[in-house]
Amino acid sequence: MALPSVVIFEPGKHDHLIPAFAFIHENCVETDHTLVNFHPPFKHQNLETPDVRVLEYWKSNAARVNEGTKVIFMQMAVSESGHEELAGYVALGSQACETGPFRGSVEKLLVSPRYRRRGIAKRLMSKLEEVALARGTSLLAGSPAEGIYPRLGYTRLGAIPRYGVSPKDGRLVDEVFFYKDLRST
Repeated sequence: MALPSVVIFEPGKHDHLIPAFAFIHENCVETDHTLVNFHPPFKHQNLETPDVRVLEYWKSNAARVNEGTKVIFMQMAVSESGHEELAGYVALGSQACETGPFRGSVEKLLVSPRYRRRGIAKRLMSKLEEVALARGTSLLAGSPAEGIYPRLGYTRLGAIPRYGVSPKDGRLVDEVFFYKDLRST
């Protein structure tokens, strides 16, 4: 099934998707033990409400979109039941400094485990890079999508040993960082 175009999150218009951002975030932590801000167990009041910590995090991301310091890219997909739902996302964070206005950060490239192996991460990153260049952001840095970044032309910068606490078992784990200079591609 063909996927629709990648969409840019618009506060007000897409606020109803904020819980879906949180649920995908939680799902990636629980499924892959992804090192992205939070540890399980996640506490839910009901099946339709994500953990308040993760929900508040995504509300703050929506506020950053309003401020102009973040752009969130969303990939929608049609579920098996025929309903459109959020399948994955990535964010472009802007640098707020005079010495590097051309720098940006790739943040939270997360795809729901139900929608993996369909090219969603590649589609999201392609749109992110296109918009970054249009905004004058030509040097991107990010972590930890080690499986996808090298295939998209990102260079491994290095690893910081014992960078974060693993959501799987609480041990300290390394974090790998990547970058891509869009001016040279």
